[in-house]
Amino acid sequence: MSEMAKKIPLAVLLSFVWTSAQAAEKIPISSVPVRVWNSIRYYVPGAQLVEARVSQDKQDKHVYDCTYFRNVHLGSIKLDAHGQLLDIGESLVIEDVPPPVKRKILSETKGGLIKSIKLDALYGREVYRVKAYYGKSTNIEISLVLTRTGRIVERKVSKGLLVFLSTSGRP
Repeated sequence: MSEMAKKIPLAVLLSFVWTSAQAAEKIPISSVPVRVWNSIRYYVPGAQLVEARVSQDKQDKHVYDCTYFRNVHLGSIKLDAHGQLLDIGESLVIEDVPPPVKRKILSETKGGLIKSIKLDALYGREVYRVKAYYGKSTNIEISLVLTRTGRIVERKVSKGLLVFLSTSGRP
């Protein structure tokens, strides 16, 4: 047997061990640290944890990746060991957002149809990303990024294609 053939099983085994060590390890929900729990309660009040995983980041610090259930929505939140928000994701409806956010969405869209509201993270803070139509128009779409207090961080307005038909008889 050649020297290379002898080393292949060892290489496969080492690769498997390394990959397993890098993957997030599922932990009991009761093992989630108090700081992480307090952050979860702050960012997603009323959430019930479904699953918790812990992994190491590039600096060998613990990162907690949790799946939660809240108001018939499934979401995920990623925090460091100190409870600092790294990532969050949840699709929401207008009734699920805090009152200042709801008021600002309704006033900015002038009561237009809301296409989506997503809870997201931006620079370590939670934000609400909103896509809606402006007023009664389906030609004007407005995108908003709001903080928990209703402050607008970003606003984009895009207009659909408007086609004007000419009836003058000229080509």
